[in-house]
Amino acid sequence: MRVLVTGGAGYIGSVVVEELLAQEHTPIVYDNLSKGHRQSVAPGAELVEGELVDQQRLERVLAKQEIEAVM
Repeated sequence: MRVLVTGGAGYIGSVVVEELLAQEHTPIVYDNLSKGHRQSVAPGAELVEGELVDQQRLERVLAKQEIEAVM
């Protein structure tokens, strides 16, 4: 499953991403990096920098990445 993980570069989000990878899902991290860190994103997960309030960018990412779930 292709899962968009908002805040996936933070502590909790990065743990969620690791668990998704372990279960053979495809996590896509969506984070503005204001509190998260690029190096916290696990290898195998794609990082997309963006703001949740940027509706147009978020919609483009959801469509382009063919997201099936959001966390």
